[in-house]
Amino acid sequence: MNVYLDKDFFAKPDRTILGYVGETNTREVSFNALWLDGADYFSCLIEYEDGIKYEVPIENSYFKVTASLLRYPQKVRCQVLAKAAIEGTSVYRLVKKSNVFLLEIKESIDNDPVPIPSYEESLSLLDQIRQVIDTKGVVTGDMTSVVKGILADAIAADIAN
Repeated sequence: MNVYLDKDFFAKPDRTILGYVGETNTREVSFNALWLDGADYFSCLIEYEDGIKYEVPIENSYFKVTASLLRYPQKVRCQVLAKAAIEGTSVYRLVKKSNVFLLEIKESIDNDPVPIPSYEESLSLLDQIRQVIDTKGVVTGDMTSVVKGILADAIAADIAN
């Protein structure tokens, strides 16, 4: 995502999504024209719906979106801060703030997925179905109930293991 800053330090993001819950270090927010006379440090202040605020340092005109920033699905308020170091100290004074802009953290599917069976496992299950059909002499009308029974047995065996 890019956030464009104009000469008046007005910030305009090109997207509204900050990320999805559970992502970590997969997205970055870049700031174009991040320059302000008298400022030597920039950060992005992010405020959540519950009032919690994080100040994220902007280094080399961007920051990585970490999992701690993507806490839960919600809209967040963001503001770019320009600061200047007070000579001889490690303290910064505020020079200017951008406008507040909204970004969104979207929900994601949060579950342990069931692995897709391998080709070999699929062939094995198909062979089991064929063996049952051959040994029981199943007529076409009974096919559905036989396949359902075999699948239920296979799932039960898999759960037991």
